[in-house]
Amino acid sequence: MKNLLIILSLFLVNFFPLEASVVVEEESSDVNFVVGSDKVSAKIFSESCMGCHSGGTPRAPHSTTFSAMSADYILETLNGVMQSQAEGLTDEEKINLAEFISGGSVSSNLPEPNFCKIGLSAINFSNKNSYSQWGYDKENTRNSTSNINSKNLDKLKLKWVFAFPGATRSRSQPSVSGNVIFIGGQNSYLYALDREEGCVRWRTKIQGEVRSAPVLEKIDGKYFVFSGDYEGNVYKHDAITGDNIWTKSLRYHPRVILTGSVRVYDEVIYVPLSSREWADGANPDYECCSFRGGVMALSAENGNELWRTYSIPVPPKHNGKFNDAGKKILSPSGVPVWNSPTVDNKRNLIYVGTGESYTSPAADTSDSILAIDKIRGGIVWSFQAQTGDAWNMGCFISSGSGCPEENGPDWDFGASTVLIDIDDNKSILFGGRKSGHVYALDPDQNGKLLWSKKIGRGGFAGGVHWGMASDGKSIFVGIADKNYINKFPGPATPGVYSLDAKTGKINWKFEPEDRCSDYGFACDRGISAALTSTNNIVVAAGMDGWMYILDNASGKLLWEFNTNVDFSEYTNIKSYGGTIEGIGPVVAGNNIFINSGYQYGGNMPGNVLLNFELAD
Repeated sequence: MKNLLIILSLFLVNFFPLEASVVVEEESSDVNFVVGSDKVSAKIFSESCMGCHSGGTPRAPHSTTFSAMSADYILETLNGVMQSQAEGLTDEEKINLAEFISGGSVSSNLPEPNFCKIGLSAINFSNKNSYSQWGYDKENTRNSTSNINSKNLDKLKLKWVFAFPGATRSRSQPSVSGNVIFIGGQNSYLYALDREEGCVRWRTKIQGEVRSAPVLEKIDGKYFVFSGDYEGNVYKHDAITGDNIWTKSLRYHPRVILTGSVRVYDEVIYVPLSSREWADGANPDYECCSFRGGVMALSAENGNELWRTYSIPVPPKHNGKFNDAGKKILSPSGVPVWNSPTVDNKRNLIYVGTGESYTSPAADTSDSILAIDKIRGGIVWSFQAQTGDAWNMGCFISSGSGCPEENGPDWDFGASTVLIDIDDNKSILFGGRKSGHVYALDPDQNGKLLWSKKIGRGGFAGGVHWGMASDGKSIFVGIADKNYINKFPGPATPGVYSLDAKTGKINWKFEPEDRCSDYGFACDRGISAALTSTNNIVVAAGMDGWMYILDNASGKLLWEFNTNVDFSEYTNIKSYGGTIEGIGPVVAGNNIFINSGYQYGGNMPGNVLLNFELAD
C-alpha cells in the first residue's frame, strides 16, 4: 500500500488541487490533521503526496498553486487514467479522498459551458485563414497568414472568453476554419466552438484528455476532425456533427499516452508515441522500464496501422541489474516522442525529436532528431545531440532506487522540428532542446550539423520547451529557463530570441519584465509556450500569464496583455487565466486565440480560451 501511494502521489500532482489550509501539528511522534473531518484521507495525502507538493519535484504543482476542482472529476480520474495507481484504494476511500482534496462533494454537477442558441448559421469551412495542425503547415514553421500586423495592434481587443468547466489547465491548441473552432478539454471532451460567439456548437465525450491540437482535414469532399488523447487513443469525428467515425487504441504498451499532436497528410495520420513510464520509475515495485517510443502511421480512412517505427530498434530486456526492491531493470528503454512530426515531401521523410531514456545505459537515439521514411517507416538517419541522458522520476524520490545511473539531465527535444527552404537549392532543419540549444541540420547530408547555438541555461522545464517559429529568414525561439528546482549552472536567460537561420547569429533578444512578485511561488517569466510568426510580428506568451507581440525585425515590444486575471464576467461559470504553457497563440485572419491556465510543474492554474480580434 505504501508503494502504491508513493506512485499515486506522482499522478495526483498532475491532476488534483488541495485546499492550502491543510495544517499538520506534531505531538511527540503523533501527527494530528486539524483540517477536515476525514483524518484517513488527510493522512494519505500528507504522508504520500505532500513531499511532491512542497517543491520536491519540478513537474509537480506546489501547494501554493492549488485551486478548487470538482470531486466528481477527481473521482472520475481515480477510476480512469489513474485506475492502476488507485487499485489499492476501496471505492469509499476514493470518494473520501476526492472530497477531501476538492473540498466539495461527489455528485455535485459541473456547470455547463455556454451552448449556442438555435438559429445560428450552419457550420462552414474555408481554406482562407484556416489553420490546423500543430505548426500550421507540414514543415511546422508556425508562420501564419493573417491581417494582424504592427500597424493595427491598437485595434486588437478581447472579443470573447470560453471557460472549460472544472478545469485547471487549458492545454489543447485550437484548430480554426470558417466559422468554427475545434479544441479539446481537460474533462475528456472534444468541442466545436462558434468562431463569432465562442459558444458550443457540439461536444462529444472521448476517453481521455486532449493535450494537443485536433486536426481538421478534408477527405473526399467531407470534413473530419482527427485527435489523440492521453489514454493512447486516436479518433476520427465528423466535423459537422461530432459523430465518432472510428476510435483506434494504440496501447501496444499499457503506459502509452499521446501528448504530441498527430500529423495528418495525404490521408495518412502520423502519431507520435510517448508514455507515463518516466513517472513509473519512482515506484520501487515497478519493473522499469519496457516502453520504447516512436511514430505510428495510420490510415485516415479506417485507422488501420500502416507501419510502426520505434525510436529504439530493439526491445528492452533485463540488463542483469536490479533496483533496491529487487525488481529487474530493463534497457534500453524510453526515448519518447513528445512533438508533432514534420513532413518533408522532397526527401520522402518525416522528422521528430526524441526524449531521454528511462533506464541506463541510455539508448543511442535518446535526445535525437530522427529522419523516418514517410512511406515505409524505418529510421533513415539520426542526429544525437547528447549521449548518456537517462532519467526518470525516481531521481526526485528520496530513496532514489529507481533513478538511472546517469541521472539526467532530461534534456529532451520537446519542441517540433522546423524545416525551411533558405533558397531554391538549400533547406535547413531546426531542432530546439531543453538544454537551451538550437541546432541547424542539413537534411541533404543525413542531418549533418551546420551550426548550434546555446541561448538558454536549460533545465527540466527550461531551455527550448515547446516550439519555435520561422519566417524563412530567422528562427524565433522561446526560452523558459525556470528558476523552480534548478540544478543546472549559470544564470537564467528567459525570453524570446531571433536567430539568423543561415548562421545562428543572434539578431535580438526580448527579456520579459519580472512581475512574479505579484503572483507568488508558482510564477515564472520564462517563455515555454510555442511561438507564432505572422507578417512583421512575433506573438509569444509567458508562464506568468502575460502575452506579448514583438516586432520581428528588432524585438521591440509592441503590445502586451495580462491573461492571469478573473474572466468570470465574460462567461456563465468561474473563469480565470494563469500560466501559458505548451500551447502557444494561434493567429488566423483577424483573430488571435490563446489558452491560459496550466496547473502542472509548479505553474498557475486556469481554464480559459481567449479570442482577440481586430475591432472595426
